[in-house]
Amino acid sequence: MAKAAVKSKKGAKSANGKKDHRGLLDLPKAVETRMAEGRAERESVPLEAHGDWAPSDARPDSVGILEKQNATRVPELVPIRHGRMIVSPFTFYRGGAAIMASDLAQTRSTGLRVQCCGDAHLSNFGVFAAPDRRLVFDLNDFDETLRAPFEWDVKRLVASFVVAARDNGNRGKEQRAAARAAAAAYRTTMSEAAAMRFLDVWYTRGDTEDLLNGAGGEDKATIKAAQKNLAKARARTSLGSLSKFAERIDGGYRIKEQPPVIVRPPAAMYGDFEQIVRQGLADYARSLSPDRRLVLDHYHYVDFARKVVGVGSVGTEAFMILLMGDRDDDPLFLQVKEAETSVLAPYAGGGAYEQQGERVVQGQRIMQAASDPFLGWATGTGARAREVYVRQLRDMKGSAVIEGMPPARLARYGEICGVALAHAHARSGDAAKIAGYLGDDDTFDRALERFAVAYADQNDADYAEFSDAADEGRIPIERGV
Repeated sequence: MAKAAVKSKKGAKSANGKKDHRGLLDLPKAVETRMAEGRAERESVPLEAHGDWAPSDARPDSVGILEKQNATRVPELVPIRHGRMIVSPFTFYRGGAAIMASDLAQTRSTGLRVQCCGDAHLSNFGVFAAPDRRLVFDLNDFDETLRAPFEWDVKRLVASFVVAARDNGNRGKEQRAAARAAAAAYRTTMSEAAAMRFLDVWYTRGDTEDLLNGAGGEDKATIKAAQKNLAKARARTSLGSLSKFAERIDGGYRIKEQPPVIVRPPAAMYGDFEQIVRQGLADYARSLSPDRRLVLDHYHYVDFARKVVGVGSVGTEAFMILLMGDRDDDPLFLQVKEAETSVLAPYAGGGAYEQQGERVVQGQRIMQAASDPFLGWATGTGARAREVYVRQLRDMKGSAVIEGMPPARLARYGEICGVALAHAHARSGDAAKIAGYLGDDDTFDRALERFAVAYADQNDADYAEFSDAADEGRIPIERGV
């Protein structure tokens, strides 16, 4: 984020003689007032309190929380979900957003609300193409998005770095450094946002070219790895997906089945699913702006299949749709994902949107500086009607390879994610109040570091219970899918 004010030494006085607690000069009085209101929040929730975590005797059974989610999911896909989660404590953490939401609701929370991601772990950040076709880095998963206390997202993020670092075999000091780097980057970026004009905040985005140009202090291996990942992302387009996911049949294209990950749903389950898809596409088109509908009108429906995606979302309905333009080299792949109630809703309230697909889409548009132009939503028809959202299946999407990432690189990645999360929160929250609350020293960073370690311990314990439940046959497991 570009600096919007001249920095002074910590604790210096501004031109009007007032002490500037953040080291920024000439802040408008309205901003100073809101920062003071943010600092006042510490009276009810001290910064140090965010470091506390200990499960209560009344803490719900973590496996039971997952089983409750499974009750609304496709039964034959639930074992795949469990199989993906049981790979490691890190994959378990990725699938356990509902568990952590329940836990966060029991911690002391501020009244400083933002549009939260709801599942802001480090693997839910990545690169994708903005409408101007430049690659940007940002949050990229919004299934659980909802307005909630800002620190819930930050805690989910920092704990994920300790969990991932442990998975990589990093030492305790290295685990803590990664978590602290993410928290510090969030705090300092929010401080910068507080001093910016709101339009500048709104337009700020993380262009990957800028990230690479600012990586002068990085080692050559880090830069080379980043460039390699970006090159892979640029090849992940609808055209690049045509050979991966489709095959030529009778002069046209058809999605290739790859059981059990990509399958054609049985007619007995969905009825005339082609007619259902066509009706769904018409409903989805109505959620787009006129210019986006114009683009969609240039494509016609070709084929449809179920595609299992993710970790925690496995079991919810997810489909891929192949549309084609007038040319054989002009495909458009869309992904249709079921949207359930956010895991935050029982604790933060239901939010402004009754249609859960619309909740996801509008939350994503708020949090991202550049979003997929084909984002939309629809309500299904038929016996298994679901509320869904729609996006492009692959539009130069890519993510960092966390497994085996060296400790220094993981800490640097923590900084990048912390910056991106602060950008997202500053778009919908009061950056000045949050910055005033967080302060200009590392008290918050150290508290979040302590929380991250304590919650990673909790995750290890929950993972052990989950593994025991699998061994005892309490939950079905299908590994390796």
